[in-house]
Amino acid sequence: MSKEKENNLTIKIFALIIAIILWSYVMSEENPPITSDYRNIEVNLTNVASLERQNLVVMEPKDAKITVKVLGKRNDISNISEKDIIATVDLSGYTEGNVKVPVNVEVPNEVKIVDYSPKDILFKFEKLVRKEKTVTIQTEGKLPQGYVLGEPEIKPQSIYIEGPRSWVNSVSKVMALVNVEDKKDDINVSVPIKLVDDEGNDVRGVGKDQNVVDVSIPVYRAKKVPIELQTENQLPDNYQIMNININPSTIEIKGRKDVLADISSIKTKPIDINSLIGNKDVAVDLEIPEKVSLADPNQKVTINLNIEENKTKTLDFTLNDVKIINLDQELSIDEEDLNKSFEITVKGSSSKVDLLNKEDLYMELDLTGLDEGSHNVSLSIKEEEGITIMSIAPESFNITLRKE
Repeated sequence: MSKEKENNLTIKIFALIIAIILWSYVMSEENPPITSDYRNIEVNLTNVASLERQNLVVMEPKDAKITVKVLGKRNDISNISEKDIIATVDLSGYTEGNVKVPVNVEVPNEVKIVDYSPKDILFKFEKLVRKEKTVTIQTEGKLPQGYVLGEPEIKPQSIYIEGPRSWVNSVSKVMALVNVEDKKDDINVSVPIKLVDDEGNDVRGVGKDQNVVDVSIPVYRAKKVPIELQTENQLPDNYQIMNININPSTIEIKGRKDVLADISSIKTKPIDINSLIGNKDVAVDLEIPEKVSLADPNQKVTINLNIEENKTKTLDFTLNDVKIINLDQELSIDEEDLNKSFEITVKGSSSKVDLLNKEDLYMELDLTGLDEGSHNVSLSIKEEEGITIMSIAPESFNITLRKE
């Protein structure tokens, strides 16, 4: 090869090398490697069917997202969107509770993952449970005066609710609300039911096998009547009833109008009167007629009898202690007769007898139509309430009337 041809080849090779270097330089400057953060990448759940086979549901998080940092050429990065980054968690093989599940991230081949966060996500898994709950009736509104509600009947009396364990457990009551405003006739309605927690707030997300219930509530007339005490046996002779307190003294009953019309009082069931001695308050049961019930079934009735032992007392007097009436103005009683003494024996409860004084007895000697001379007379005594005059000794007196 001639020297001239060798020089041309060398120049061409050298030019090619320079061209490659320049191309590489230009390419590196125009399309450099860069990193980019992609936020709020939605995490897809896989193998959810595995949870369903175990009767599990995901409670938290409701919407899992991560941030991914990738490295690549500017042109490649610019061609990638959030949709091209795939984040997944595999939910197979877990049980009820709080579990950290690792996140798997896939990106297009043109770029590489630098980092992503979080690497794992805390999931809360709960069992789906089914529970039977009794339906509770709640009323709103007021009945007219003189009307009361009877015992409601519900069909069905209970329903099944189903959902995540914590949600089902938060259901305090299954309620059916019935409006009773101004109702005078029996109520027969179908009403929706709702699930509420301890504070009365609606519980959502829990299923129920029944959305409505049939409710029947009788509407009765109400009437207040006095309570009559029935006792059996007798108190010992030396005891007496001072007063009777029935608490309450009247009670409200309910029933159909025609039934209540014939009822003027409610009697207690007979109670041994001797059991009341020394007792302050004794609960008693009532004899409730057929087809009638108490407006308040929890109403309690107590009896308080003030029973005291009887006592006797003897008081000494003279005729000077007696009021003389209808004595002729021209006559007077012999002084010796006025000093004649006598005794009065009284009987009553100890509380009354102990407080009784001579001055508490009012005594009269009526001398109407008596002339001068000797006469046999008797006293008239006004009894105090609760006090009985047992005897007067002597029962009569001989007195002498003299002219002034």
